[in-house]
Amino acid sequence: MPEDTRTPETVSDEYAPGFRGILQGARSILTGFAVTISKARQRPVTVRYPAEKVTVSDRWRGPLRLKGVLGRDEITLVTSEPHEYNGTIETLYASDRLPHCIGNCPANVDARGQSFLIADGRIGEAYELVRQRNVMPGVLGRICHHPCETACKRNFYDEPVAIRPLHRFAFEEYQRTRTGPLERLENTQGMRVAIIGSGPSGLAAALDLMRLGYGVSMFEREASPGGALLSGVPAYRLPRDVLAREIEDLVEMGLDLTCGVEVGKDKPLGGLLREYDAVLLAVGLQQSRILPIPGADADGVTGALEFLWAANHMGEAGVRGKRVFVIGGGNVAVDVARCALRVGATEVRLASLEASDEMPAHPWEIEEALDEGVIATCSVGPEAVLTQHHQVVGMRMRECLSVFDETGRFAPKFGDGLSDFECDVVVFAIGQAPKLDTLIAGTEVLVSGQGRLVVDGSEFTTSTPKVFACGEVVTGPGSAIGSIATGHEAATSIHRFLQSVGADAERPRRPVPVYPKFASADVTGVEASRRRAQMPMANADERVTDFRPVEMGLTRQEALAEATRCLRCESEVCVGCTFCARTCPDLALQVERVDEPGARCLTRYDLDLTKCCFCGLCAEQCPTGALTHTGQYEMTFFHRDLMVFDKGEMLRSGDGTRATGRDGIAAPTCPVSGREEGAE
Repeated sequence: MPEDTRTPETVSDEYAPGFRGILQGARSILTGFAVTISKARQRPVTVRYPAEKVTVSDRWRGPLRLKGVLGRDEITLVTSEPHEYNGTIETLYASDRLPHCIGNCPANVDARGQSFLIADGRIGEAYELVRQRNVMPGVLGRICHHPCETACKRNFYDEPVAIRPLHRFAFEEYQRTRTGPLERLENTQGMRVAIIGSGPSGLAAALDLMRLGYGVSMFEREASPGGALLSGVPAYRLPRDVLAREIEDLVEMGLDLTCGVEVGKDKPLGGLLREYDAVLLAVGLQQSRILPIPGADADGVTGALEFLWAANHMGEAGVRGKRVFVIGGGNVAVDVARCALRVGATEVRLASLEASDEMPAHPWEIEEALDEGVIATCSVGPEAVLTQHHQVVGMRMRECLSVFDETGRFAPKFGDGLSDFECDVVVFAIGQAPKLDTLIAGTEVLVSGQGRLVVDGSEFTTSTPKVFACGEVVTGPGSAIGSIATGHEAATSIHRFLQSVGADAERPRRPVPVYPKFASADVTGVEASRRRAQMPMANADERVTDFRPVEMGLTRQEALAEATRCLRCESEVCVGCTFCARTCPDLALQVERVDEPGARCLTRYDLDLTKCCFCGLCAEQCPTGALTHTGQYEMTFFHRDLMVFDKGEMLRSGDGTRATGRDGIAAPTCPVSGREEGAE
């Protein structure tokens, strides 16, 4: 067969006429369909929310967005508005944005602000900030049970910020560096308020009222001010000069303090009502409770308050060389036991109804007592005081099976087991009661069946016009910071009363400042560690010999380093905690940081959207709100590389600009919000 030498046909833009042209056009159409079909298989990369997802709070509906990063000059600027965060405590409560440390403090002390001011070296400002809500930072910096630390979000990471020791540090630095007298607060309102009692609640109310422009006179029946802080808190926990210094500061600011005057005896309450525009009763709980059991009236039986007064102020409680049996499991009982050792007791036993792991005293207080040699006997209740010739010789205790019933009500159940313990002194530390008969004589002030003042729960008003009350005489036994909180509320109520503001009117709101920058502190010589600063303690064998302070305090370098551990909750700025990466179930977040003395610097922050399932757990875990989650349900890309965002790209999100991928190709949609350019 001869070889075909014809030129092969080619398809061109110029089709042949007739039937041949029709065939050429059909071939072109089929070729186009083939290209379309092949390209149709190459779909754009689309990321969607799953149909079912983890339910998160409404506050987290927003694009994944990193608003700022600590430690790098080029990325520390935050351009977003603070929104509702710049509001008040009440607003923050309503929006679920109050930092946990502030929210869990009864007095809403700004612990977060304290940390940032200390880290920035502004110690005096930190002290003044704390004193806005805590009238005595130096005192509470030693004795507070620090509920703020209990709520600190660093508990989920390692250890809470040492907020209470930072209170103490701020006070000591402030007193050491301060120059000149304090500003005197004048009586600009032309009205005067009398406060009876100089405990923490009364002092807190006094400072608030002086700041509001009222003249304040305070009356204390004892020779020295301080109330329960002076009479009941041992000097090894609260040095007397610290308490005196903070009260002297209030006097310097304008407080008219008179000691050695018992209202009701030396000066009738009715006379104060005629002389002053309002009267605040802040007398606290003045007498100990003693169980009416056999032998309770014997020589050698005493109450906790009486014992602590003798031990703290006389240095002798009549127990030298004797065996002391303390009944109670609370903090007061622990103080009694530790004081007994310091005034010469040869043996101290602490007996509580609760089991060892259920004692109401703070765990660190119990641990310190055991280290000092106190013997704990738990799950027993007092049956009788054993006596000879009306003198204590022992204590009989009955087995306690349970303390509370199924509803949580105090209803101890006892077994048949009895135990006898030899002792020479018995101290009841089972609670305190007010002593009001003399104080309210000749007035119409009502007292409850428990012996406490009857007040309106929100306004702290009593049954007598112009008379208000606060502190433990209203609430019963509690904490110093809890009493301070009631003092603030009572001062607000007095102000509203004197200004003729209706009871149904909204109470004044307290602003919460925003701190825009996390500063690096000079912590030269401190190891670059993120662990909590440990409070140095005096040796247990040495400290039981006297009433010198047990806690030694933080150094300046330790305090500055500790202040930088604050996560700055609800500040809307990334602080490099890495919670988000640790929480991510899909390992979509890759975060790296460098810890330096005084600072944390992020060196990497990458989000891989090819792995992200949009569960929102990273945003839910973020302590500051720097990561948020939106209701944008779909994001489409034509290059998979565009779905991986580094730190800089994330910081540009949400500003309306088009981001580019790693190859420089412009993305058709905003890489984080998923919106097309110009879309609503």
